[in-house]
Amino acid sequence: MSSVRAAVVEKPGVVRVREVPDPKVENEYELLVKVKRAAICRHPDYELWKGLRPPVKDGWAEADYPFILGHEFCGEVVEMGSKVKEVFPDVKVGDRICEWTWCEGFAEYVKIDVRRIATIAPLPDNVSDEEGAVLELAGGSTIFFAWSIVRPLDRVLILGCGPAGICFIQHAKNFGAEAVVATEIYKNRIELAKKVGADAVYDASSYDPEELGRLIAREWGPIDVVIDTAGASEAVFTGVEALKPGGSFYIFAHVSEALKVPYFKVATKVSHFGPPRIFPDRERMKKLMRLAVRWVSEGKLNLKDMITHHFPLEKIEDALRFNWEHPEECVKVAIDVA
Repeated sequence: MSSVRAAVVEKPGVVRVREVPDPKVENEYELLVKVKRAAICRHPDYELWKGLRPPVKDGWAEADYPFILGHEFCGEVVEMGSKVKEVFPDVKVGDRICEWTWCEGFAEYVKIDVRRIATIAPLPDNVSDEEGAVLELAGGSTIFFAWSIVRPLDRVLILGCGPAGICFIQHAKNFGAEAVVATEIYKNRIELAKKVGADAVYDASSYDPEELGRLIAREWGPIDVVIDTAGASEAVFTGVEALKPGGSFYIFAHVSEALKVPYFKVATKVSHFGPPRIFPDRERMKKLMRLAVRWVSEGKLNLKDMITHHFPLEKIEDALRFNWEHPEECVKVAIDVA
């Protein structure tokens, strides 16, 4: 191959599928992946397309225009350098792999330097390519969740039931939470949240945000841990109101716009507000990514039902626009590359 097809953001708001030079393994720590499936990450991919975030490449390093979009993908290892196994001993040529924190995934082939990626993991035969693509989110959220200090028998509130929220509902169940409740405004996502195991899902569009928080606390007891995947001011007010004094409010939502926050209550009621204070070392990331893969393989982490739509790579602009404009219809949009 002398060139490959890729979805290239040429300037803010302009994305085209065109031929780019084929990536080649150039050092001992690189591997080459033939991409099978990819998936859209709603806020980051939209904001990168529209120029609301600076261009990125590789392991989220800063880049320039033009750049290849996409960081959720799955594919087959077709070539690897001699020292890749020093970093990932269980990966070999011919394996299908998932990854966390690598960009340029909306392309037929991707080159990964294993020294600069958080983790990759091989996939068993019973995990599909679509699930493998979404495992970027599922694995990353497993790593996030494991370091959010959620203990067995905690009461957990998930704000938002998009793809991340659907993962966190299942993580909370798998980690032994006593009760997992959620909020959402779209009916399709409310139903999916119930299907994957939420004990209750509240339609946030039917309540005043703070009253909803008080209702959740009355019906389920004050919440120990809130995880925000919605990235909306209303959701923040609900979560802070539902939280017990001294509880933790973790932010996973990837949004760029400014939000309103109940500052006084956050300052006087919440012990932690933000992402986890620290993230695990690389060896633990590898183990947690493989835990997520095992959960998918064993049926403990349902990713299939969140994949509601497929678009071919050539229709990437249509896919990005549909994914952004119609959350009431879709949950996760997969991109068929191979």
